[in-house]
Amino acid sequence: MAASATIALYTGLNVLIIFALVWQVIAHRRREKITLGDGGFPPLIRAIRTHANATEVAPIALIGLIAMAMANAPLWAIHAGGLSLTLGRALHAYGLSRVEGASFGRMVGMVLSLVALLWIGIVCIWVAF
Repeated sequence: MAASATIALYTGLNVLIIFALVWQVIAHRRREKITLGDGGFPPLIRAIRTHANATEVAPIALIGLIAMAMANAPLWAIHAGGLSLTLGRALHAYGLSRVEGASFGRMVGMVLSLVALLWIGIVCIWVAF
């Protein structure tokens, strides 16, 4: 698999994760007839926060993966960052959207996401030199 196809794979998967999170917010809004804000409705608050967290982390990591590919990083390094990011985002979204407070998915998902960010940042700097 070429680097560009690898980037497309992880971008596509993360876009679908974010799509599912947007859909979850829309479903809560329609069901509860809340058009603006969260209405103090805890499931909607959690859905909004889950979506926001994904959009805070995924875009910069995906930009980093693109930079890695443009700088000819090894394919295994791109996969390591992309897989950690994608698995982390999926687990975190599942954990945060289903359980109030701490959960396995939320904890492991955040760790994997942070590992991905750290890995992608280090590899970007490494391949720049």
